[in-house]
Amino acid sequence: MKNAVRMLIFFTLFLGCNKDENERISDPDRVAELMNANLEILTPGVFTINPDEVTIDNSIQIINNGSGVVGLESGSPMDNQITFNAPNGNVNAVGMRFGTSGPIYFVPVDANGVTDATATFSFLITEGICDDLSRICHDIRCYEFAQTTSGAISAANIQDVAMLCGNCDEPSCQGLLDSAECGLAGLDGSPRFNLTWSGNIDLDLYVTDPNGNTISYINPSSSSGGMLDIDCTGGCTGGNSENITWPDGGPSGQYTFYVNNFDGGNAPFNIQIRDNGQDVSAFSGSTNMSNDNSQTYTYTKQ
Repeated sequence: MKNAVRMLIFFTLFLGCNKDENERISDPDRVAELMNANLEILTPGVFTINPDEVTIDNSIQIINNGSGVVGLESGSPMDNQITFNAPNGNVNAVGMRFGTSGPIYFVPVDANGVTDATATFSFLITEGICDDLSRICHDIRCYEFAQTTSGAISAANIQDVAMLCGNCDEPSCQGLLDSAECGLAGLDGSPRFNLTWSGNIDLDLYVTDPNGNTISYINPSSSSGGMLDIDCTGGCTGGNSENITWPDGGPSGQYTFYVNNFDGGNAPFNIQIRDNGQDVSAFSGSTNMSNDNSQTYTYTKQ
C-alpha cells in the first residue's frame, strides 16, 4: 500500500475539510471558538485574562507589522509578531484571541514593564480541527492585546486571519489567497517538476531523467540526485501536490514525464517546471480513461 507522504497575523480564513454536510460548521463565531479551543501556546508562561474583568488602557498602541493574506495551517507552529508602544513604559505581556469573545491568551514580555518592543507569540492550531470545519471561506479576525503591570489591557488591535485546511483552489476562497501564498509544496531544484490537482483522487508523477532513471513513488530517488519529496494521495491539507526535484542540479538533456491516476480514470492536473530558480514551463492535462495515464511531456535542461 502506498504511504501518503503539507500569523504573522494578516490573512482571511480559508478552510477545507471532508465531513458529512450536516455536521459542517460555517458560522464564523463558531469557527473562532473552535480555533481558540485548539490553540496551543508554544511561548512559555502563558496565562489567560477575561477582558470583561479588567480595565482598558487607551495609551497603549498596537502597531500593525505588515499586510497581505497568508495561510494558517493546523498542526504547524506559527510566530505572531506583536509590536506595541506604551508611553508609560508599563507593558509586561502581549496576547491574542480569535473572534470577539472568550479569554485572551497572554505571554510575558518583561515583568518590570517596557515602553516599546516587538514580542513573539508562538502558537499552533492543533491538528484535527479541520474535521469540524466546513470547506468555505470565513471572515475570521484575530485580536491582539498588550497588558500593563497594573493588570489593565490595551484596546484590541484587529487583524484579518486565514486558516488553510484544504486545497488552494477551493472555489469559495478564490481571490483571498494568492498563488504566492499557496506556493508549491516541496523543495526547489534544477529542474523541479511540481504536480497539483483537486479532490480526493490519488495522482502520481513519473519523471525520467536524461540518464534513463525514472523517479516516482515506486522509486523515489535516483543516482543523478533527483528525489520525490512530496507524495500526496489526495485530499491533502494545503492542497494536493507531488514534487520531483533535483535540489543540487540534475543532468542536462531531455526529461520526460507523465501523470498516472492511481485510482483509475480521468482527472485534470497542472504541472509547474522550475529551473535555476525560475518558472520555465507549465502544463495542463488530464489522465486518460483507457489507461489511466496522461500523455508524455518533455522538458530539455540546458
